[in-house]
Amino acid sequence: MQDRLLPPAPASLTQGLDALPRALADLRPLRAKHRAQLPAQVAQLSEWLTSARDDLPRDYLSRPALLSAYLHYFLPWNLYRQGRLLAGLDLRPAAGAQVVDLGAGPFTFALALWLARPDLRGVPLRYLAVDRAGAALEAGRQLWDRLAAGGAWEATALARPAGARDLPAADLLVLANVLNEIRAPAGGDREPDADPHDPLLERWLAALAPGGQVLVIEPGTRPAARALVALRARALASGWRVAAPCPHQSRCPQPGHAHHPWCHFAFATTAAPAWLDELGRRAGLGKERASLSFLLLAPPTGPAPTDAPSAMTRTGAAPAPDPAAGDAIAVRVVSGDFALAAGARGRYGCAASGLVLLEEARPGPGRGPAPGDLVRVAWPARPRRDGKSGAAVVPLGDVSTGRARPGRRRDCP
Repeated sequence: MQDRLLPPAPASLTQGLDALPRALADLRPLRAKHRAQLPAQVAQLSEWLTSARDDLPRDYLSRPALLSAYLHYFLPWNLYRQGRLLAGLDLRPAAGAQVVDLGAGPFTFALALWLARPDLRGVPLRYLAVDRAGAALEAGRQLWDRLAAGGAWEATALARPAGARDLPAADLLVLANVLNEIRAPAGGDREPDADPHDPLLERWLAALAPGGQVLVIEPGTRPAARALVALRARALASGWRVAAPCPHQSRCPQPGHAHHPWCHFAFATTAAPAWLDELGRRAGLGKERASLSFLLLAPPTGPAPTDAPSAMTRTGAAPAPDPAAGDAIAVRVVSGDFALAAGARGRYGCAASGLVLLEEARPGPGRGPAPGDLVRVAWPARPRRDGKSGAAVVPLGDVSTGRARPGRRRDCP
């Protein structure tokens, strides 16, 4: 499994983001009047995408003013978020692999992967962008030809809804910021007790090539995380496996319900370009941190279970029992560090047995694991419980050397 999910932004990503304004100015120039209106249009689209989503026009990317706002602000932020993830996510497609991007918009995922993973540029991949907004696809096609010229990838676009069928079998099926748009509607021909995720999982399974995977990326918000946790639980019950970010296949300890935290990864925006920060400030959308939630799913390798396991809940299987004293456990860091008593520092982490509080007794400046890192620690004989979260308190240190560090990057299991 991936030992570092969110490494620092690679130079190729920051260079690509720096080149984006010139590419947009050359390919889709704005008149002075429209440029002056851009911050207000960005602010309006942000409101529709967040607090007033019911007012969001269905085909907003087909409207010139909203598409312009998206290309100048939301596209680069999505490139930054996805690029940070893709720089660390252990995707190693073989030559000839097919990537199918449902709800692709302006080729966002392809551009993020190209910018963040220059090691893949010479691998002959086939990328298919599927979206009902033809204008967004055309904008993505233009940017792709400008920013990704000379590579080995074959990129094509198909103007169809994200739920389209009869697509090429995917080695990687991508759904970024579209989960809520393709989820099965209530009612219809479904049985009263049927899970609404079942048709979705069945469709994905039929769309995958042998050995293929599904990558779902959503904003790092509580509602989006809740939706992913519900999807994860049903996928596990149906025989799927979570390849990332989870270090286990047990119940999610961050379901986002009631007082529980939600699974997401946040990171600083210091590597984002200054021009993007300036546009955000003019739109009243200053941003110091970015975040996302995601799942990388592998389909069942055998017949799917006929019934969900008895220990399965809406957040997944029951947590594993606490390890024995001294056992090495894998923990995915899910928060930044914060102050504890007596000068110690803490970080929350996700493990098979549930949420843990990683305690660093003698922290060093700027050291220790970051959100998304995987660490391996020793389970204490009698772990204390964190009064705020109920998490088991586990000393943070490498099980063999006694110092905290993420492990080496390895292939997914």
